[in-house]
Amino acid sequence: ISPVTTIESLCLLMAIIFLVKDKKLFWRSNLAYLIIVCLTEMVIGRYVAIKYHNNLWVYNIFMVFEVVFITYGIYHCFKRYTNPKIVIGIGSLIISITYLAFLFKNGIFILNLLTVSVMSVVFVVYGLYYYYLLLTNEELPEINGNPEFWWLTSTLFYYFGGTTINLFYDLFMSIKFGPYSIKYLIYIVLNFILYGLWAYSFICRAKQRKSLS
Repeated sequence: ISPVTTIESLCLLMAIIFLVKDKKLFWRSNLAYLIIVCLTEMVIGRYVAIKYHNNLWVYNIFMVFEVVFITYGIYHCFKRYTNPKIVIGIGSLIISITYLAFLFKNGIFILNLLTVSVMSVVFVVYGLYYYYLLLTNEELPEINGNPEFWWLTSTLFYYFGGTTINLFYDLFMSIKFGPYSIKYLIYIVLNFILYGLWAYSFICRAKQRKSLS
């Protein structure tokens, strides 16, 4: 149990409470994805690390689920304002080529940090484009109870922070607060933002679903 896995578990609990009866595929897929996240972090990754002393390949495989789910979520958020197929297709192609090229060159037992960096930049661009669509939309956006807005906003903050960590990786690793590097502490904060705002988006979705019924 760590701060990150605690945050992930609480978000999963919120998803179970607020999304288990949702009929929309995207919102139900949040529940499935969070189950995969928790299993990877707390069960599979930990078991493989203890038994084989290298669980990096587990996270390389998990990265595929992450890319597919986040891309699908962004596609869902875009659909209200534009036809996102071309934009999403280009970004997905870039990430896929990067992932496969790294895998072919380095194998699966080295963490694919190149793809982590590339997908973070792509997701940040998607997030900024979403804000552009909001600002240029003829209707004034209602953001307080808008589940898609909060879901994508949390995703943007998380991957923007991830991009910053990747750019200043050595610096953040060298600065210590007690036994912990500032990278680790920033990572905890980013996860709190991601899963905290996702949980809030689940609450907004439940209220939205109730108002439409």
